[in-house]
Amino acid sequence: MPARPRTRDEAQLAEAVRSFRVVSARRGKIVVRRGPLRIVFRQVEPHRAAVLFRRGMLDEAPVPLGDVRAALADRTVHGAVRINRLAAVDALDASRLPPSLRAALSATADRRDYALLVPEDLDAAAKSPPARASRRARRAIPGLPHVPVRVRVEGDGTLRYGATLLAASWRDLGLDVRVSDRNANAFFSRRSPPRGIAVARAVDARFISPRVRGWRENARGVVDYARVSLR
Repeated sequence: MPARPRTRDEAQLAEAVRSFRVVSARRGKIVVRRGPLRIVFRQVEPHRAAVLFRRGMLDEAPVPLGDVRAALADRTVHGAVRINRLAAVDALDASRLPPSLRAALSATADRRDYALLVPEDLDAAAKSPPARASRRARRAIPGLPHVPVRVRVEGDGTLRYGATLLAASWRDLGLDVRVSDRNANAFFSRRSPPRGIAVARAVDARFISPRVRGWRENARGVVDYARVSLR
């Protein structure tokens, strides 16, 4: 059987640890070593990871989608928040759908609420169509082809959460859009360069412990852990 294609997160992790020796690997946990440096990667739900970070049990954790503003306002962790604008956008690939339906999705995408999931001073929502075009697209929805849109998310749980919000806003307008891993005819992912219906620029926010030195993230969201050390 052909090998299962790696997700973007798995590919980034493989690149990030390419100079390390894998000590052990099992579902949800990978231990790597390079000289005296030993790093343990754990697969943890983002909100749980944030709790473990606050308890001092993790040195790096994602800031859950929608919690960035709260984290920046929290005196106990705001100094640990690192925010990086990525060379990518969150976008819906709807190339398999009828052109009229693609146009309607683009004209009615709820980019404003989606952009609120990240700091508005760092994220620029993809340019929305003029209000008149959006209203016209909404009025035309009853006459569109009756094609159920099933969106598969190519990314982590936070990206899936954002896609779920978008799908709910489209359903409120009468479009049959749902996030599903089965019978997908549209795909939501973080892409560079952008392709499809752009929703917002991608921003990565993480908690980084003060104990960590040399942590840097490039524009593709990859960290060179070979340069990382602990105080």
